[in-house]
Amino acid sequence: MAKRNNGGDSELNLDSLMDAVTNVVGVLMIVFVMMSLNTARTLQKILSDLPPVTKEQHEEMKKKVDQLPPPAADPKKLEEQKKQAEQDLKKAAEQLQSVDTTEMQSRMKFMDLDTFRKKLEEAKKDKEKQKTETEKLLAEVERLKALLDQTPVFKPEPPTYVRLPNPRPFPKEPNEVRVIVAKQGVLLLNEKEFIKPVIEGLEKIRSQFEYKEVKIDPFAKMLADIFGSPQAAQAAWPELAPLVNTFQLDQVAMAHKVLSDAKIPTSRQVLTAIGSIALVTRSTLPVVATAILEATKGDFTKWLALDPSRDPAKPIIKAAAGGGKATFGWGSKVVEVKFTPREILDYFVKELADMDGFKNVVRQKTIYDAFKLAATLDRAATSPMMNSSSYTFKPSVKPGSSYVQLQWSPKTGGGETLEQIRSESSTYQRTLRQLKLDPQGVAIFQVKADAYATYLEARQMADQIGVPATWEFLDKLELTSNVTPFEVQRFTKSAIPNPKDPKIRIAAPKRALD
Repeated sequence: MAKRNNGGDSELNLDSLMDAVTNVVGVLMIVFVMMSLNTARTLQKILSDLPPVTKEQHEEMKKKVDQLPPPAADPKKLEEQKKQAEQDLKKAAEQLQSVDTTEMQSRMKFMDLDTFRKKLEEAKKDKEKQKTETEKLLAEVERLKALLDQTPVFKPEPPTYVRLPNPRPFPKEPNEVRVIVAKQGVLLLNEKEFIKPVIEGLEKIRSQFEYKEVKIDPFAKMLADIFGSPQAAQAAWPELAPLVNTFQLDQVAMAHKVLSDAKIPTSRQVLTAIGSIALVTRSTLPVVATAILEATKGDFTKWLALDPSRDPAKPIIKAAAGGGKATFGWGSKVVEVKFTPREILDYFVKELADMDGFKNVVRQKTIYDAFKLAATLDRAATSPMMNSSSYTFKPSVKPGSSYVQLQWSPKTGGGETLEQIRSESSTYQRTLRQLKLDPQGVAIFQVKADAYATYLEARQMADQIGVPATWEFLDKLELTSNVTPFEVQRFTKSAIPNPKDPKIRIAAPKRALD
């Protein structure tokens, strides 16, 4: 038997394999010899155990034996071969004991059939589980395919017009055209042009809207609030009523109360003078009355504070006291009076208010009867000349407003749809082309919340034509405007500003083109 190669290789080389095969063949031959010997012994035992026979039986059996074929080998040789086989077997066993079987055992362990069976069973279970999951996934794929077949084909929205803002100053005296943008289309309104014939008609009969025989009824609640009781208001009414066409009566009443509370006599002349001074100094009647009252007491601070000059180094109002005299100046005119309440009051009522600048401003000031004006506008709204208009309007008198207000409402079918304005002959595009020719022309887009897409297309047309424009959101289609050429009584008490406690007012953002 060849020796094992201990060169360090983990696998047997070819020579070792041949040695192992030779050893196995030798062992098999030994086993075959032992089986032959065992057969011979068994045969001898059978023969020895046979019962005695007669001569005749022996002869007969001998004849049968002679008739048998010769044995395959000589028993003596078999015995020798048996001994030799036993020796070879013993020697082979000794050699087998010296063989290193560690690597073979590890390989046999790796090739353990039980382990492979277990792994095979686990693999079968995993396969069944994966098959179940795969069937679920395939079913889901089929379901999604069915849903996809039922899903409508997505059609993207058409591209949206986007423009970059281009801020520019708003014209000082703009000719504005409102473009009311709703979801279904646009509606145009040039307020100046629309109301122009109405205002021209009102101008022709302007004097009819002045107060002729004024009654206290519309002012009763306001005056009672100012004077503290209806009786006090009624007592002051004869001095207030003559000024109803010139000043807001709430201002006149509060100025009257300032003077009457200080026991200073009030009259139409005094109240008119206070009103004219208030107009020139751009103040209010109660503030002017308070300044005059303080001046009669020798304190000119509030009166000097009413100076309308915009240059502090060049004041228009001057006032000083000394030597029993009070010196007042308005511009270049200086007047000196005795330092008494009566003389100081007369300066304001007779000297200052009698100057041309003060008398003229009062002559130019007129306040009209709101109810007469509203009644005339109501008749104008139903006149035949308004039938061709896209709007209807209704006048209203709102306490607190110095002007009659018009509420505009679009007529049904008065505008143009989105399809219609795409035509170059549409009213919308023709109006924009006319507006472009006006240096002060401006298009103001007033857009409802659900109409932004319509606005973008309408605005694109305006940009292509080259019309200056801006835009703002519109809550509802009802619009309002004031009849500004005609100031009317407001029938409410206005607040008196307190210089010591000025309110911080944030100005509204200035309009600009975009």
